[in-house]
Amino acid sequence: MVDVTEIYVHWYAGRSKSAPAASLGVDRKTVRKYLAPAQASGITPGGPPMSEADWAG
Repeated sequence: MVDVTEIYVHWYAGRSKSAPAASLGVDRKTVRKYLAPAQASGITPGGPPMSEADWAG
């Protein structure tokens, strides 16, 4: 099972989409699928620090 929070944390830290895929052992398409809602809501990498609770929301 994929820990979606970990995908967000990797991406938000400025890593490419393929870096969390390789690190977490998931496909890049899966990473894109989970990042799409965050990107659609205007979240971009490198913003103010966010906790796991922030990502859970």
